[in-house]
Amino acid sequence: MQISIRYRVVAALLGSTWANAAFAQEPPTAGAAAPHEHETLEEVIVYANPLNREVTDLTQSAMVLSGEALEQQLANSLGETLARMPGLSNASFGENVGRPVIRGLQGKRVGILDNSMAVSDVSSLSQDHAVSVEPFLTDQIEVLRGPSTLLYGSGAIGGVVNMVSPAIPQEVPEEGYSGRATAQGDTAANEEFVAGRLDVGAGAFALHLDGFHRRTDDYDIPGNAALYPQEDHDDHDDHDDHEDHDDHDDHEEDGDDHAGNDDGTLENSFLDNQGGTIGLAWVGEKWRFGVAYNEYKSDYGIPGDAHVHAHGDENDDHDEDHDEDHDEDHDDHAEDEEAPVTIRLRAERTEAELAGRDPFPGFELLKVRFVDTSYKHTEFEGREVGTVFNSDSDNTRVELTHNEWGVWQGVFGLQYTDVDFSAEGAEAFVPNSHTETTAVFWTEHAHFDTWGLDLGLRYEDVSIDIPNTLAGHAGELGPSADEDFQPFSASAGVMRNFGDTIDLTASVSYSERAPGVEELYANGPHVATQVFEVGDPSLGKESSWHLEGGGRVEFGGFSGSVMVYANQFDDYIYQVDSGTEEDGLPVLFWAQQGADFVGAEMEVRYDFEPNRSGHWQVYGFGDIVEGELDDNDDVPLQPPARLALGLDWDLDNWVANVLWIHAFDQDNLAPGETRTPDYDLLNAEVVFTGPQLGEFDWQVYLKGQNLLDQDIRNSTSYLKDQAPQIGLNVIFGVRAYF
Repeated sequence: MQISIRYRVVAALLGSTWANAAFAQEPPTAGAAAPHEHETLEEVIVYANPLNREVTDLTQSAMVLSGEALEQQLANSLGETLARMPGLSNASFGENVGRPVIRGLQGKRVGILDNSMAVSDVSSLSQDHAVSVEPFLTDQIEVLRGPSTLLYGSGAIGGVVNMVSPAIPQEVPEEGYSGRATAQGDTAANEEFVAGRLDVGAGAFALHLDGFHRRTDDYDIPGNAALYPQEDHDDHDDHDDHEDHDDHDDHEEDGDDHAGNDDGTLENSFLDNQGGTIGLAWVGEKWRFGVAYNEYKSDYGIPGDAHVHAHGDENDDHDEDHDEDHDEDHDDHAEDEEAPVTIRLRAERTEAELAGRDPFPGFELLKVRFVDTSYKHTEFEGREVGTVFNSDSDNTRVELTHNEWGVWQGVFGLQYTDVDFSAEGAEAFVPNSHTETTAVFWTEHAHFDTWGLDLGLRYEDVSIDIPNTLAGHAGELGPSADEDFQPFSASAGVMRNFGDTIDLTASVSYSERAPGVEELYANGPHVATQVFEVGDPSLGKESSWHLEGGGRVEFGGFSGSVMVYANQFDDYIYQVDSGTEEDGLPVLFWAQQGADFVGAEMEVRYDFEPNRSGHWQVYGFGDIVEGELDDNDDVPLQPPARLALGLDWDLDNWVANVLWIHAFDQDNLAPGETRTPDYDLLNAEVVFTGPQLGEFDWQVYLKGQNLLDQDIRNSTSYLKDQAPQIGLNVIFGVRAYF
């Protein structure tokens, strides 16, 4: 079966043990730096599975990133954090914005969860919209595909990414308190980052606090921002005459060497974000109740061709939350012939959870969760407010775990989601809408000695009310519209254990997805992505048959896994380049036809016996996926095939690792796409754990990213021809645990 990419800490290759504790195994908590335990591997619980089972007890493919492995992979976006795991890619909009791509599927087909509840931002609407969660504050990130993903809605037709965060305390700290803090900076973007977390408790009460702040300048790139400068629009050359975007006082000083051109620095790629959480819980013997509030803020630039003509005297309609510093920065650009597009994101999340053991006869666990999310996203065109996106959502989920029925244990559930969405402005390309989703789901697991079986069902009713569609151009209103869809999904998976050496898995699932509002009714220019989107109201449900099979093997110091899969879509929804222009932008139509995806993933690791030179482990992975439409065109935005080789080492207080990834060129191109060259990514890290200082454990670390200074383009990104990933970068940081 599919396993985690880190054997030492994440311990994905452990023996199969089925578990279900009083509160279904509590998530990992903050504490001292994890020691290097090689003889006894820790259990890895998947919390996105409603039965909270171990990763090796799942018939579906699953990967878990936690502990030192998570710390090693952490990046400024969720997509980049996961991009070096098999089967995963990054739909990046520069280095600081990126959403995960799972096996070539992205956007609305990938569910992003925070503690098994939808994040409820608008990141699935467009690649330039950031995910409103900070990876540095999560304890564990889980990636699931297969039988259990259907429990989280039709938006999870491609898979689920679940971030396990400590917002609502799950237990009272044993010592009365625990916490951690991190501070780091880098050389390629002048990053300033600090984050901290504190958990305290007394009696039956527990309190959680966390917060972070990050600031970066425009980041360094190996060469020219344009992949094909000779084929770019004429205004690409004009960028050389414009000043570099300066969103911070000292940004201009740091960028003087590159001001006026995009050779060496990616213009308008800055990031300034911060956020924090407060959570409180009461933990009794049989019941637990908690609440939490989280605020996330982010200001960032859209690199590439997203520039508009600026009018220096037309800024009276600024967003009321726009602070003076941001105004002054935009004033600087008002004098330019063209001004960049920047985004201001604000999200507030209030959540509550009630969990009880033995709540009713015949049932052993009840969980009720509620999340209210208020999201606002403003796109600035120079000094002017271009488009304002608002999304207010309520999400309620009830899970009821029944007592064992012989060898069976399962969960019944209900979910209700209510979303009010609006887009206001002269270039609002998506109409206002109100969407209600009501769902019921059921999952069962059976354990027969050396066999395991999973079954799952989900039925939804999705009602979309659109007061006014968009006609002709954004801002021109057409008639109202009502849509109603009933997606149905079912899945089954089986696992066979051959002792402690070999596991074989197979699964099949049928899933349906309701089209999104933008796929149905988009009609207008989207300045951040520089396209003119046109929806199709006649689109129907998207359906998929998914088959996968694989196995894992472990003997001596060797362990490995392989997974092959096929995904057959009926009425696959995608964007097609029309070859025409509207308002000077290429027109992309939402269309629908059948599509087939075929792929494979492989991982291997050899763990050498520790000796005087330390403990060495060699590992590698590879992945490939190809998507083809029924008309024989390639599916747009597909990831390249990759091969990777890594080395882990530790001795006493020292830990080090090196990872090399070769991505092959991507020449399976949809109409209008350009070839993406191959690249070699070389990363390395050294960590030193210092002597304990009282109650504090501490570490210092040095990371090297893209040590070969390669021009790396993500073929899964709309912006790959204008915005490469970060160049050679050295990160220095300090961590403390108590």
